[in-house]
Amino acid sequence: MRDIYANEDKAKALVNSFFLKKPVELTVPANPIYPQLLDEPDQLSEERIHRHIAKLSPHKVPGPDGIPNIVLQQNADIIVPVLYWIYAAILELGEYPTIWSESITAVIRKSGKPSYDVSKAYQPIALLNTMEKVLTAIIAEEITNLIEKENLLSKNHFGGCLGCTTMDAIHLLVHCIKLTWQKDKVASILFLDVKGAFPNTVIERIIHNLRR
Repeated sequence: MRDIYANEDKAKALVNSFFLKKPVELTVPANPIYPQLLDEPDQLSEERIHRHIAKLSPHKVPGPDGIPNIVLQQNADIIVPVLYWIYAAILELGEYPTIWSESITAVIRKSGKPSYDVSKAYQPIALLNTMEKVLTAIIAEEITNLIEKENLLSKNHFGGCLGCTTMDAIHLLVHCIKLTWQKDKVASILFLDVKGAFPNTVIERIIHNLRR
């Protein structure tokens, strides 16, 4: 940035950092072959919607729809029966409301940084539409349940798994290192920072990989 106090320069630098161009080579191959689909799970119920609404942080800043989480929580008995049919239609038809894909990205300074003239000194916070967050949470929970039921992940995978914490990964790492030392060998570790990969994701390729 030429001037750390110029909002226009800040905006350009942050946009280039947060919204990367997607690689054109990660396309879906022609005529892919996928395994047989699993049985369609019962993804939805009013009880499940109630449960996920109750988990929301009540006073979190809302997204473009301007609906605070607490509005859904305090009016759940009225809203949930309507949300059920909206969500059911989305899942049945495979049509997602375009407006729910919109979000507000608030950029906040990270504390304690020596300089604020680089984009890494700022933290983007995505503010999502309230009703969209509930449906996303339900689908994410169902995917997690299917992954665990069908054993689709390595036994050494801990991220995002229910009942697993960072301590599980640390214990496994320590165990592998000590086991290597017991064999009079040297243990080497390679750490990969994949954080920058997520803004660069090609959605069609992710779906293809999941179906494989």
